[in-house]
Amino acid sequence: MAIFGLTVTETGEAIQRLAVTTKVAIGEVKKSQNGASYPSKLDHFVFLRKSNKLEWELDPELMKHFGEGCRTFPIILLDDEIENVFRTEYAWWSKTEKKCAGDGKKAIRRTEANPDGESWTPCGDECPELDKNICKPSGDLYFILADFPRLGAVCRLHTTSYRSIRQIHSAIEQIRTVTGGRLAGIRCQLVVRPEKAAYFDEKKKQKVSTTIYALNIELSAQGMQKLISTMTENAKLFEQTKKLLGDGRKVEYVVEDEPEVERAPDVKQEFYPAEDIAPAEPVKQPSRASTVKTLSDEEVAKASPFNSHGNGNGTAVQLISTEQRKRLYTAITEHGYSNTQAKDILAEFWGLKSSVDIPIEKYDEIFRYFESDGQIKPAFQATDEDIPF
Repeated sequence: MAIFGLTVTETGEAIQRLAVTTKVAIGEVKKSQNGASYPSKLDHFVFLRKSNKLEWELDPELMKHFGEGCRTFPIILLDDEIENVFRTEYAWWSKTEKKCAGDGKKAIRRTEANPDGESWTPCGDECPELDKNICKPSGDLYFILADFPRLGAVCRLHTTSYRSIRQIHSAIEQIRTVTGGRLAGIRCQLVVRPEKAAYFDEKKKQKVSTTIYALNIELSAQGMQKLISTMTENAKLFEQTKKLLGDGRKVEYVVEDEPEVERAPDVKQEFYPAEDIAPAEPVKQPSRASTVKTLSDEEVAKASPFNSHGNGNGTAVQLISTEQRKRLYTAITEHGYSNTQAKDILAEFWGLKSSVDIPIEKYDEIFRYFESDGQIKPAFQATDEDIPF
């Protein structure tokens, strides 16, 4: 016999409850020489599993598969409802519980008088706890690893970055617009990129620059038609799998809520003052024989016809290779851009006069822009509010 609300919904749909068994993060907890724990930022993803002590530890199988410096990997979204894919709220966490949570207008706060919670205002910009960084925006992205699908299990990524939350939410909404509301079964890329930002250091009483790592969801394909085709093919397969699991009945996926007593110590690390969080190491680009070299004007013109000129005396910086410029030019011409349009886009979005000026770290971003017909926008410019974990 089914139990309404537990095994089936009120309308009789079977409920498939998914446990969070994998955590993906761009930060880690380290220990100092005296044994004290402190958070540290990373410039790449790490993949964790729960230990027998219910603590998150590196997952050796996933780390081996994705590599030590993974900055992008494929994921599959679970549900058509955005709230079931990306849960967002303002949240204040202590070491043992979530003390307050709200939507920017009103909140529920645990107090001495009402330990189970009571209505609370103000919430959002007028809340003093938000101004003190005691409360932060909270975003939890739930997904399946496309390379490691596991029945009954789901992955979670948590972020408190304003910019990452905006970007992920906007990307998901864009996917829904393109697919007519479908998210379940959509395969896309989860990415992280470094950006410069600044925060106010209370100890120094001045703004201090830092590097933040912004998260985003991206899709790339040769033209919009192929993009839609790729997304919907995975979605159809996902829908067929749901029907098989549900024995012909409709199935509703529900991510099990993790006990606050388990999540609190983990999330609390993100509420350290920004100056107490160890910065990530500078991003290291792979060395290539063709990337650090002096390029003549003739080589530049030969590699990219839309490059009408060089710099007069060549360059000696870490630039993209001749083969990369040829590949970029092929993508530009295949998607109908003229030489003038390509140069205008490089100048507008990246401040580059021509492809001879493209540095290695910007190549992937520029290539994705032209390859996606401008659907994948350039990386954001960080603002002061992007105080990272």
